[in-house]
Order: sequence, then structure tokens, then C-alpha cells
Amino acid sequence: MAGRRLTREQRRAQLLDTALAIVREEGADVLTLARVAEEAGVSKPVAYEHFATRTGLLTALYRRIDQQQTEAATAALDTQAHSLAETARVLTEAYVDCVLHIGKEFGTVTAALSSIAGTESLLREGRERYAELYLRALERFVPLPKGEGMPLMLGVIGATEALAREVIEHRLGRTEAVAVASRIMLGAVTGPEEQGVNTSPLDRSA
Repeated sequence: MAGRRLTREQRRAQLLDTALAIVREEGADVLTLARVAEEAGVSKPVAYEHFATRTGLLTALYRRIDQQQTEAATAALDTQAHSLAETARVLTEAYVDCVLHIGKEFGTVTAALSSIAGTESLLREGRERYAELYLRALERFVPLPKGEGMPLMLGVIGATEALAREVIEHRLGRTEAVAVASRIMLGAVTGPEEQGVNTSPLDRSA
């Protein structure tokens, strides 16, 4: 990118890439707007113009990760999810792969935000947004009791993230993590005797 002026969007992306690299190499404690500006080769006012505060920078990083997870899951659902079992596999695969792609910095950014007062709603909204995506995808194939869907999906997401962390720490293989997370999801939305049976969209005309 050197030698030409970046658009505002390109500059923001560059700063976020730089911030993520710092988190990956050194953790979130050293992350400041001044450090990001220095590493990106821009003046401090440029970084402050985009994010205003360190919290603003961490928030932008979190939202980027959240968007990547949502886009990956949506794209896979559109092309691969034609049954309940496939939907469970696609959703868990997309989540695990996104966490693996981002690596430990996802947890680092989340932990850093968790320690800042006033960010609880941001983290909750991110989890609930992804849970809503799960609900919309799964309810094409199986009805969920009113009021239970969101708690179920939040639990599934928590379990899937924990399994992805095990893969990052080399205590579990990716394929095994996806398989276990898929089983957890199927178990959450169907009875044991129903798993693998209701694998096509619901036909209410029968």
C-alpha cells in the first residue's frame, strides 16, 4: 500500500490488521492507538480519528470478528445446508474454522473487552446475533419450544467455542471438534431418538 493514498475504508482496514497483528504477537495489554499508529506508519491523529479510544479499537476488532463469523456461516448455509444434519455441521464448522483462523486473538480481544465497564451489552449482542442466525437456520427443519430457542443456541455456541479452543491448544482435532459440536447442537434441538430422522425441511401439509 506504500506509495499511494489509501481511502478511509482501506486505512481503517490497515489499522485493524495492524492491531490484530499486535494482539497476536504480544497480547491486548500492549495495544494502544499510539502503538497501532506507529506500527502502521501513520500519525497518531489518524488512528484517533478512526477509533477515538482504545475501547473503540477493541470494539472494532470484536465487530470485525463477529462479522467474519456471520458471513462465513451465512455463505455456507446458502450452499450446503439442505438437511438438519447438514445445517448443524455447517454452522459448527463455520464457527470453529473462524475461531481457528482468528486464533487466540479472538479470546484475547473478548477478554480485554470483558474487563472494560460498559462493554457487556456489546458482547451479549454479538452472542445473541449469532444465536439468532442459528435459530433461523435450524427452525427450517425442526420447531423449537417458544422461549427456549435462544438459551439453547447460546449454550451450543458456548460449547462450540470451548471445543474450538481445545483445537487451538492442540488438545483436540478440528474434525473431532466439529463432529462433537454438531452432536451437541442436534441433541439440543431434537430428542435422541429423532437425531438423523428429521433431515428435510418440515412439511406441514402432511
